[in-house]
Amino acid sequence: MLTISSARQGDFLVVSLVGRVDASNSKELEEQCINFISNGETKMILDLTEVNYVSSAALRVFLLAAKRMSAVKGTVRLCGLSATLRDVFDISGFSKLFVITATVQEALASE
Repeated sequence: MLTISSARQGDFLVVSLVGRVDASNSKELEEQCINFISNGETKMILDLTEVNYVSSAALRVFLLAAKRMSAVKGTVRLCGLSATLRDVFDISGFSKLFVITATVQEALASE
C-alpha cells in the first residue's frame, strides 16, 4: 500500500510517500507526478522517509518525473532514503541522477 500526500514548503512541493512503491501502485504515483508538473510545479522533493520498498516500476516513475521536470527546466530532489533504498539507488546508478539528501530541510537548502 502507498499513501501520497503533498505540501508546499517555500518554492518546493514536498511529496511525501508512505509504504511500498511497487508495480501495483506505481501508476498512481506516476499520474500524481505528471499532474503536479502539468499544473506548473518546477521544484519537487520526493520524501521517501517512510518508504520501505521500491521496485523497478518505482524507479521508472522517478526517472520519468525527472525527465518531465527537466523538460520544464525544473528539479526533482529525493530525501529520506533508508540504507537499503540508498543501496538500490547506488547500484542502479540512479543516485547520480538526483540530488539526494537525508532530510527535507537539507533538500530545501541544497543547490
